[in-house]
Amino acid sequence: MSATPAQFVAIPEWTELRQKSGLDPLGMQAASVNLYQRLVPGISNVTLRIRYYGLYAWLCRTYAERIRDTNPESWKRTVRRAEALLALVAANASDGEGSGGVAGVLWAGRRLGEHGAGLIDFRADTDPGGAGTPYLKQAWGAYGAAYASQLYEAGVFGEADQHEIPVPTPGLGDALADGFAEAIGPLASVFFGLAQEGRVTTPDLTSLTPVLPSGIGHNGAERDAYQRLLFAAFEDPTPNDIARRHSLQLALHLTGVIDGEASADVLRWACFAGAAPSGQPIHLGDKLEAHRQRWWAYQAGDLGRIACEALLKWVLDTVETHTTGVQPSRAIAEAVDSLDAVGAGWPGTWRQLVAALPTAANPLSHLERTSERALSEVVLDAGRGEERAELASGRAAIELLAVLHRRCSPSRALLASELGGEGIDSSAFRSLASELAFLDAHQDEPLGQTLIRLLRDRVLDRHLWVAMQKLRHQGDYTFLVEADDGKIRVRAKDGPVLTNPRLGNALTFLRDIHLLGPSGLSNLGRELAETT
Repeated sequence: MSATPAQFVAIPEWTELRQKSGLDPLGMQAASVNLYQRLVPGISNVTLRIRYYGLYAWLCRTYAERIRDTNPESWKRTVRRAEALLALVAANASDGEGSGGVAGVLWAGRRLGEHGAGLIDFRADTDPGGAGTPYLKQAWGAYGAAYASQLYEAGVFGEADQHEIPVPTPGLGDALADGFAEAIGPLASVFFGLAQEGRVTTPDLTSLTPVLPSGIGHNGAERDAYQRLLFAAFEDPTPNDIARRHSLQLALHLTGVIDGEASADVLRWACFAGAAPSGQPIHLGDKLEAHRQRWWAYQAGDLGRIACEALLKWVLDTVETHTTGVQPSRAIAEAVDSLDAVGAGWPGTWRQLVAALPTAANPLSHLERTSERALSEVVLDAGRGEERAELASGRAAIELLAVLHRRCSPSRALLASELGGEGIDSSAFRSLASELAFLDAHQDEPLGQTLIRLLRDRVLDRHLWVAMQKLRHQGDYTFLVEADDGKIRVRAKDGPVLTNPRLGNALTFLRDIHLLGPSGLSNLGRELAETT
């Protein structure tokens, strides 16, 4: 029997997630990351402008037609020179509007600032082994660091049988290449020629301004090709393509309900609440509602994770008060005592606490103390500095877990399916689903005992286990505490932080193709939203 994708959800790849600074100290981010990767495939947190997709499709096709060299080093040089030339064009643009999201623009600004008259020779800054200042440190530039994987994921690039150089796919890839070439017209040949030469004048840069990412027209084959790509409007879309389509359709619908400029933060919370920030319910068709529920699971999982990370910060703050070290059991007991359950008005067991905390009518409300939004903002305060977290932050972390326990009760199967980690005995993987299962198992014990188990087993010991895996498999030392003679001391601190689910860049792409504007949906965006 073949395994389903859900069976492979969010298993940490210790050899891939290099968190040298100690980020993700509980190893719980994988659940959130793997879920949003499935919700917005083909777009990443480092693919900043949609026109790069057309640029690379056109570039690899033009390279095949004019250069015909299957040596990857030759293709690398072409990519790097083209990216550097685009950066110089962006830095030269007088209004600065075209520079947003252009890779290498800081280098380009310095180069132009140092330049006098005559040619700007950027070959030494781009060619592998060149003696200049690299326009980007990554060997394959922005292409290798950000875009290549997504170009393959989205079906823009395909693989050739006889060589390693990418080729645009028939249909979608060719449509993007054609659209880009048509949009910039004769400048296509000029741009390629100057990139190959590696030398350019300031007037050349000015003439190439229409090539910038901001130059996509409101009408034309290029804009239409990007819309087809993003919304999977082509034959035989994959499940990943359809997931991306649904996420972007959600973004359009929610922006229409918000009736203003949307942001990634607003969208993730609207998906969680099923309502606009005003509290107005969001009504969706069956397919989009099912997709919104997947985003609900993402946000719930991220909220549960930051609560656990805030509790780790609470433990670290407690350990830090002992300058000569403290036994772990004593540190945990002191951390629980300092939460002052009696002073907080908490009842005697976890089950009773879950029942006692009111479920907010609107999870987005700042007026309801136990809304997920209000609690999460207090929780995140623990990550804003090295100083000891406020008591309110530690208590909010406990209460956020309790509120989520109740809120998620009807949807635990969905949560486990999307996040993975159901069950309390899994050592490798943790998510909100696994932590709620742990709390289920201890919900009728005295609350103080449950909190001790939570902070020791699921927080402190979990961090030590995760740090050991990173040391063994990556050679990275990320321990936040060090042990000596049965005592632990604080080595560094790390507080809670939300993951970035690619929605910000997705919204930028929608703005690039004129579906969104400064006031929300454009006419094109409204028309598309109404037809989906």
